[in-house]
Amino acid sequence: MRIVRLSSVRRVAALLAWLSAFGIAAEEEHGGARVAASSRWSAAMTRADVRLGRVDADHDDDYLYRLPYGDDVSFPIIQAYGAKLSHRGAEHFTLDFAMPVGTPVHAAREGVVVLVEDSHDVGCASGECAPLANFVVVLHSDGTTGEYFHLERGSAEVRVGERVARGQRLARSGDTGFSTAPHLHFGVYRTGRDRTTESLAVRFKTRSGAVGTPRSGAHYLNAIE
Repeated sequence: MRIVRLSSVRRVAALLAWLSAFGIAAEEEHGGARVAASSRWSAAMTRADVRLGRVDADHDDDYLYRLPYGDDVSFPIIQAYGAKLSHRGAEHFTLDFAMPVGTPVHAAREGVVVLVEDSHDVGCASGECAPLANFVVVLHSDGTTGEYFHLERGSAEVRVGERVARGQRLARSGDTGFSTAPHLHFGVYRTGRDRTTESLAVRFKTRSGAVGTPRSGAHYLNAIE
């Protein structure tokens, strides 16, 4: 999921002004339309959320992403593209990796950090916990965003406005927000002119070659770079 819960309208306004300076499309809204794939999440959204990403971003389909973890380790995919539990609608092309709490999370692509939340320490298997996920959001050069969710509290190693390199450590994985077990949720998104967002199918550079359709239950190693 891609919910950004903010503490006040004033904080939202300040963030929108910052994003505007970077040329990033943003939208303040109330309610849970962003997560329409699961209506029970909508009820959990009682404050503002922000959508990110350059309007009508043209994704670079030739780009091969890293897997969002280090070299010489791999973690099973517990939800791949289109998984029935929660990867539907706008979340269709996202991945969940079974990852122990405290595992280093690395940038799948270079970019600029536009949002960081790492103050939460709550996770549960209920939509009520959805707004309590910790996350890092990175804006890519083509206007899409890479989003890393359910991170460990206090683990962020980057700050808003920082340029990050491909493979750089961002934070540590956790079990915060709407989560049934420790895992990392990763997806690449773009925003349309109607301000709705969609996840994008991306390809990964693995040790066994390019992978365009990651499979549930599979383990993949990052290619040596």
